Amino acid sequence: MSAAKELHWLDYAVFFLSLLLSVSTGVYHAIKSHFFPSKSSSQQDDYLMGGRQMPPAPVALSLLTTFLSGILMLGVPAEVYLRGYQIWLNFVVGVFSSIITCHVFLPVFYKMKARCLHEYFDRRYDSLLIRRVFSILFCFFTMSYMSIVIYAPAVALSEVLSVNKALLIVIFGISTTLYTCIGGLKAVVWADSIQAVMMYAGVFSLLYKGLSHERVGGIGKVWEISVNSGRMNELFRFDPNIAQYNSFWINVLSGTITWLASFGVNQLAIQRYSSLPSLKQAQTIIYYTLIPFIILCTLVSSVGLVALAYYFNCDPMETGEIHDKDHIVILFARDILQPTPGLFGLYVSCIMAATLSTLSSGMNSMSAAVYDDFLKQSLEGKLTDSQATKLNKIITIFTGLLCTGLAFAAEPLGGILRVCISVMGAFSGPMVAIFVMALFFPRTGKFSTLVSFLVSNVAMMIICFFNYSQDPYSELFLPTNTSSAGCVGLTNNTINLRVAPSYDAHYGDPETSFLARISTYNYAGFGFVLMMLVAIPLTFFEKADQKKHYLSFWARNEEWPSSDYEMTRIDSSNGEKKSPLSPLLNHKMRP
Repeated sequence: MSAAKELHWLDYAVFFLSLLLSVSTGVYHAIKSHFFPSKSSSQQDDYLMGGRQMPPAPVALSLLTTFLSGILMLGVPAEVYLRGYQIWLNFVVGVFSSIITCHVFLPVFYKMKARCLHEYFDRRYDSLLIRRVFSILFCFFTMSYMSIVIYAPAVALSEVLSVNKALLIVIFGISTTLYTCIGGLKAVVWADSIQAVMMYAGVFSLLYKGLSHERVGGIGKVWEISVNSGRMNELFRFDPNIAQYNSFWINVLSGTITWLASFGVNQLAIQRYSSLPSLKQAQTIIYYTLIPFIILCTLVSSVGLVALAYYFNCDPMETGEIHDKDHIVILFARDILQPTPGLFGLYVSCIMAATLSTLSSGMNSMSAAVYDDFLKQSLEGKLTDSQATKLNKIITIFTGLLCTGLAFAAEPLGGILRVCISVMGAFSGPMVAIFVMALFFPRTGKFSTLVSFLVSNVAMMIICFFNYSQDPYSELFLPTNTSSAGCVGLTNNTINLRVAPSYDAHYGDPETSFLARISTYNYAGFGFVLMMLVAIPLTFFEKADQKKHYLSFWARNEEWPSSDYEMTRIDSSNGEKKSPLSPLLNHKMRP
């Protein structure tokens, strides 16, 4: 990226103030919990679940920001700029996934009153193995996602602040780990609320200033260029072929599965739903987030179209001003906002806020999953409530440091959006399918579930490997109108126009394999169908357990058996009765 003018002190002030706000939120809730502990819940429940008395508004904002990370702020506009508006549809179908979550998954999961969603497998299959296998995948999925999104603000800031990218990765990773560790879920949720406001403010500022700029020419000009350059036409590709970059059907079908993996069967989301006092409140906030979610996704996607209008006659990737497509948005923001002191700092803070919200949510949820799935059963009765809470904080620190270290691997993988879509898509399908089988197919047992889950995940990893090793869509881009005349007075660099390949790049390089050309956007749907195809035939060799009816979708509105709330554990060594446990804690017990 070309050298920028020196940033105004207000830009730095806004940026550091936003970072300070997040850290201060963690400090505040840590002090509050220490001097004014909750009287209605344990320390651990207060740390991981907010005492199950969180107010709806900040939880709604937290859900809104958790999965709208720096990937959304940087990767999505760059994708729109280069390849069209299809990616917008992939995001807004998350609305349908949220509604499905509200009425299909949440009524069952909320009744568990558990800190960790994965306890469902303990009860449904009487299998600690399935629970832990799924938990391992969840942890890998979450760490991969977090390591990718921590890379995003480093990309945004390293060039404009002339600060080493590695140093920025460490700063953001450590600061997020700090406030998540000391403040728990309350700090995460309230920090997310602040960060949500910053996200909207930053995007609105960039769009307003961009549309007002003479090089852009207003909304009419943006729309004209978007249509004439073919960016909007990409929304109307109805070809059902799975071996293409993207299409309407791929976005709607696979996109729904992808967002179900985020909003419906994900510990990050379910943990927040369960922190509310009632199921009705949890369902209500889902509907509260739908319109803001669509608006934010639309605004951020539109940044790519406004940037296209600004650079249409002089593309910075063709002039050599930038070499990484992930730099397009931050270059555009610098050009548009830097003349007004403080505004560029606001947009940089917007990117940072989006990323910190995802990191903090992931760290807090992984702490709950690791403790409940792998440590709780062996440590139950051996640790006090205070000691267990401290152990959760140690897990949070370890998770934060590990994800910060893994963030250094994000850059060479081909851009933040590609990595995110690939990783999320590859594991999303089986992650949703395993719950669908458990909820809707009563014959499903341990064998069919475990075999199909492992087979489908291995198959998706193989497909991912083919895609990364062959990269069939590397030559896919839509044209600009770059010319020497269009760049007069804008750059002194030599113009190297990108030349379209001889084949239709939307369907990938024909010299690559079919597996490599399966759309990364289609991974979630492909993995979902694959697991169902393997699992359903295997269920005919199993017998339905009628005792598990209350765990199904059909019984979502029924009360849990009273024995689930009165269970006691008999110590194996002396037969002494212990205190009642969570309804799904002991995988060996029956209703």
